[in-house]
Amino acid sequence: MKESNNTFIGERNRPLNSQELAECRPILGTQRTPDNLLAMRKNQSIFIAGESAEKPEIAITRIEPHVHNAYTGGWRIDIIGEQVTNIPQRMQKIQEDAKFYQNGINPSVTYLGHRPDWMDMLYIPRAVPQHLRSCMRRFNGKMTRPLWNFDPDDRRLFRDASYPWGCIGHITNSDGVKGSGVLVGRNIVLTASHLVPWISDNPWVKFVPADYLDEGSLYGKNVYSYALEARGYNNNGQVSGYDWAILKLDQPLGDMIGYMGYNSYSSDWENENLWTVVGYPSGVGPYWQGGISINDDDEDSNDGQELESETADITHGNSGGPIFGMWGDSARLVGVVSGEETEYAFPFSSRQVNIFSAGSGLYNLIAWGRSNW
Repeated sequence: MKESNNTFIGERNRPLNSQELAECRPILGTQRTPDNLLAMRKNQSIFIAGESAEKPEIAITRIEPHVHNAYTGGWRIDIIGEQVTNIPQRMQKIQEDAKFYQNGINPSVTYLGHRPDWMDMLYIPRAVPQHLRSCMRRFNGKMTRPLWNFDPDDRRLFRDASYPWGCIGHITNSDGVKGSGVLVGRNIVLTASHLVPWISDNPWVKFVPADYLDEGSLYGKNVYSYALEARGYNNNGQVSGYDWAILKLDQPLGDMIGYMGYNSYSSDWENENLWTVVGYPSGVGPYWQGGISINDDDEDSNDGQELESETADITHGNSGGPIFGMWGDSARLVGVVSGEETEYAFPFSSRQVNIFSAGSGLYNLIAWGRSNW
């Protein structure tokens, strides 16, 4: 199908293909780890519910070691205040029409990403050896149900916090739903709209970059952020071309570890193996798959666009993760994982495809976030 008539954002020359990526040499960082990231590794935030006029007080007490029970001592921290309860940061949820975001963009905003000087850049992530890879199972031991998982399954478990792999992270929310997200600004995460708890009374979303699950973030266990605000459209959990949302974080993680850029998709690139998908399928991961092709694209509401793939292996939990390409040393996403569909063709044939949500509405939403947050 023809690409949207909306303004094309980014470059029309194609990104690097699989062979070209394999031939690229790493780019090494030249600076030391920033002080704010080092401090964040040591700090842990506590959010306290309540609207008391007085701010809570903190009392710190030294606990001396006890010889008889072999207790080695330590510190006790008491938080004194009304309705003191440790809760996640609460989040606002706001929906506007596509024109609102398009009209609120600062013309100087760029579609490019950001790699901090201290970060190494790898074109292909450091994969975990296959013999260490376990089968994907749920916490109750049952096998996961994929969306459309094509044969063979080309996903690889990796352990890497270099750029751009460390920009991608794990999403959890107040409804108990888990998925994926990616930094697209200094304090902005892009994810799927159906991961936002739109109808929850006490909504929250947590983002952990380079999350290695049991170990926490590869940047440090305390390196994470809660969302202060969500912008997008409530698509009621349906697969669509506008299944995307941006989250305003309470920490500028993108300044510290970098963020991806974005680029419009051109139908000239159809069926070329140019794309990479990263995410946390069924609470396992992170997993990556390169050499993916987009086989068709369809326009949707809210300036959205469905990108269809018959080669991307997707499992629940991949939702919200990016599909992206490399324009030289510039990592840019073209969409996010939404879900699966069965495409029916006249008269009796059908095919299974996985859907990525894209379109000018997505790129305008990111640009609006960069302009206003």
